[in-house]
Amino acid sequence: MKIAILGAPGSGKTWLAQALQQHRPELQISDNPPIATLPSSRVDRILLTGLDLPGITPTQQETDSALRAALQQAGLAYGVVYGQGAQRLAQALRLITPEDGPAPRWTGLCEKCADPDCEFRLFTGLKGLKAAGRPAS
Repeated sequence: MKIAILGAPGSGKTWLAQALQQHRPELQISDNPPIATLPSSRVDRILLTGLDLPGITPTQQETDSALRAALQQAGLAYGVVYGQGAQRLAQALRLITPEDGPAPRWTGLCEKCADPDCEFRLFTGLKGLKAAGRPAS
């Protein structure tokens, strides 16, 4: 599997490339390849290191914005990796090999979950209570 890691200078991209290579030696990792080469190199995943480390500079922010714009203009999908140390490595691994199946959905009743199925059940239940002449609790 080919992985490209991009990021502003000082964003931890080289550390992440080394950590991934140690953890998953079978991966082919490119540290900061030119964006123009990515479509033809057929990478499987593009990871962009987020700017969540201490001491972010305006130059880093400009570089990050330029990388995001170039990826979007090239029509390339990418995942942003945040965190420090083992947390950053774990997040990168989840982006490289996502867990199978959809994320588990909330199954309880609440008025703030914004799950359309849940809202439908909630309001259908309330409507049924009203039709039966019982007050909603």
